Amino acid sequence: MGVSWPAVGLITVNGEQNIALAYNNDVAILSPVNGAPLRLINPINGQAMLDSENNPRSWILHGSNNDGAQFYSLPIVLDAETMLVAANSGVLLLVDSVLLEVKQSIPLPDKIVASMLVADGIVYVPYQNGGLSALSLDDFREIWRFPTEEGVWATPLLVGDMIIVPSIDHNLYALDRGSGHRLWSVDLGGSVASTPLLANDRLYVGSFNKSFYEISLDGRILSRYETQNWVWGTPAIDENGVIYVADLSGFVHALDSERNLAEIWSNQVADRGIRAGPLTYMERVIVASRDGKVYWLDKRDGVTINAREVDALPELLGDMLLLLPSDTLKLDQPLLIVTSVHDGRLLIAFEVDGRQNWVYPR
Repeated sequence: MGVSWPAVGLITVNGEQNIALAYNNDVAILSPVNGAPLRLINPINGQAMLDSENNPRSWILHGSNNDGAQFYSLPIVLDAETMLVAANSGVLLLVDSVLLEVKQSIPLPDKIVASMLVADGIVYVPYQNGGLSALSLDDFREIWRFPTEEGVWATPLLVGDMIIVPSIDHNLYALDRGSGHRLWSVDLGGSVASTPLLANDRLYVGSFNKSFYEISLDGRILSRYETQNWVWGTPAIDENGVIYVADLSGFVHALDSERNLAEIWSNQVADRGIRAGPLTYMERVIVASRDGKVYWLDKRDGVTINAREVDALPELLGDMLLLLPSDTLKLDQPLLIVTSVHDGRLLIAFEVDGRQNWVYPR
């Protein structure tokens, strides 16, 4: 718990997109409009479901009601009425997403700290202490398991018929998605704790070797760029092929993907480390730091255009989420969702100019 951070992403509930949040002992589904937890609606009469004290029930799955479970992995929607939620105690919970009831508990061989990947009726489960399993969504039987020497702390990446697996054991693995057999692996000299970026038919990923790599889809290191510190977050790429990488010394680096990761600029933006991957929006690069601040940078030179402090300056460790206007989100303007480790402000929504819109407290 002392080194964890919230997982945040989009999830479809009742035909609408909402924000999913998993952190410590809660999983919550929130409205993008105001950050409020969704209300549970009785499917028979369409009325709000009430608790024992006649208060409306909210869509918050409490670990305290499920053997003290903790959650660091985003839930997965299986169908209109069912979700799959991974508990760090080493179980998968099959949850009735309408009534918010656990229908089945499926034991796993290890704990989970990274979000799972679902594709074509199979869920790929990364394990905290090492390895990856492929489970059938029909009956949750294990189809195959691939061992690693250390944990898998980031979501695997699907690339055609390959599953790309980053590992704390310093390796990036490519597995055959059908059999789990290793196709290739490459040692990156340090732990790999983020999902690679796929662009230009290449993989881009950083390691705890103070390095950032460009890797071919057959496992060859094509280029390497030396950073100031560990790279933990997934990089971002813009429409011009510029890749933005952040490191744990507070630096942001802009690299040219067409010129072997040639440096365009490199600036120390924050006083403390930047764990989460950057985001890009129009002419800005956005990063969130352990110093409790969010920074908007000019893409051209990395100069800080705007910086906003989150109240109480909590560490901003979790990945950010950029929500663009859409009917399914019911948003008429973009929103930047930032996560912190402060219970009073787990999620903070900013407008793209830096003005705070709403806060979600646990």
